[in-house]
Amino acid sequence: MKKLKISDFWIYKFRYQIGIGILSLGYLAIIIYTLFITPNGLTAGEIENTKSAVNLDFSNIFSKNIIDLPYRLLQKISIDIFGLSNFSIKLPSIIISLLSLVFITKISGMWFSKRASILASIIAITSSQFFFIAQNGTSEILYIFYPILLIWSGMKFLETPKKRQIFILITILGLSFYTPLSSYIVLAFLITVLTHPHLRFTIKRTPKSQKILGVSLFLIITTPLLFSILKDLSILKIIFGIPNKLDFFENIKNLGLSLIGFSNPISNGMLSPVVNPATAILILIGLYFALTARHSARSYLISIWTIILAFVCLTNTATITILFTPILILTITGLQGLIDTWYALFPKNPYARFFGLIPTSIFVFNLLITNLSVFALSYQYSPQILSAFNQDLDILLTKTDSNRILVVSKNEEDFYKVLERQGKAKVKDTAEDNEIVVSKEAYKTTNISDKYHVKKILVSNRKDNSDRFYVLTRS
Repeated sequence: MKKLKISDFWIYKFRYQIGIGILSLGYLAIIIYTLFITPNGLTAGEIENTKSAVNLDFSNIFSKNIIDLPYRLLQKISIDIFGLSNFSIKLPSIIISLLSLVFITKISGMWFSKRASILASIIAITSSQFFFIAQNGTSEILYIFYPILLIWSGMKFLETPKKRQIFILITILGLSFYTPLSSYIVLAFLITVLTHPHLRFTIKRTPKSQKILGVSLFLIITTPLLFSILKDLSILKIIFGIPNKLDFFENIKNLGLSLIGFSNPISNGMLSPVVNPATAILILIGLYFALTARHSARSYLISIWTIILAFVCLTNTATITILFTPILILTITGLQGLIDTWYALFPKNPYARFFGLIPTSIFVFNLLITNLSVFALSYQYSPQILSAFNQDLDILLTKTDSNRILVVSKNEEDFYKVLERQGKAKVKDTAEDNEIVVSKEAYKTTNISDKYHVKKILVSNRKDNSDRFYVLTRS
């Protein structure tokens, strides 16, 4: 009888496919849960971003309208195609987060082993940051997407420094400048290139014609931004994320609570801690392995990147999202280091090598399940977190018909005017029809005739401040 080898077992043969399957199911579960179950709402940032996107004025593009232009264009297209809804507002972020996950897997496979790349991608989607940002309809997802793309395109350029790779790299580099804080990420890459001998040599031997092509393309892409800055220097303050008030010691406290504190939900709706204890251990292990391999380009980038971005976050704690990628890379480095150390103990024993992966896989799987549970429960029962999400749009679309006459306040008018342009509502600032739907804010501030009486109150599933719209009829 033929002796079975470990490679004969189907679970071993299809281990990568199983990993990708778990990853895909995890990502799908997150998106479905956040879109249709809870929090099922929009943050203040999403509402402002939506108003900015739908009212994008190309006749006045050389102004603050230029900030986040690529993302706002995507969001405008999504809303124009699918209509104003939670789904259309969040769709660009969902697509970009999926692409980010694909490129995280690609980079992990290039820098680390294939098994580590799958586990890394699972770790990525288990973080509270990724949970939140993947469905958040603001440009924050680009803080993850651009660094990942820059690393991938940079590695492709180092493999084959040809015109095509230069075109891709410079295009991503140029577009990234339209997103606030991306300049710090580019600065970290630039310092890495200038200080690492091999990278410096690669750039030096690149043909002069390709360098000229790269600089020219970069200037073409960033020219609208440069014109806008010359017209309004305050754009620089937004691009660099400079806060109006700086309290360094208070920022240190807040950053620490956001990263490792368990009782400090971030005000915009994101869960804390950003780094859970299990991931923190992997980060410390990863930092150790990164420092021991300090001559590698990866170690240079991680060290420089972490120092620059940590300083940025200490200056403005609202920018904590930009730490996602360096934290992820350190986590993968720690995971890969553990796997390599185990393999070094049993270099020729396939059984020991395979069974050594089991506790690691169980650890990652438990991390996924635990974080999904924490995410689900927190976004369903935590009043501090849920208060950051507004369910008004979903309530209005699901509980009233398309012929609705909507009375809203001046603050809400720009947002709901989109429904009017799409033929889904008539927005008014005065009560004059037989039946009207009045927002809570307008109900408090608008002078409504005594002839109207409340027919129905549309409520959210929140404990506090649950009355959102009043359906009034005229007697």
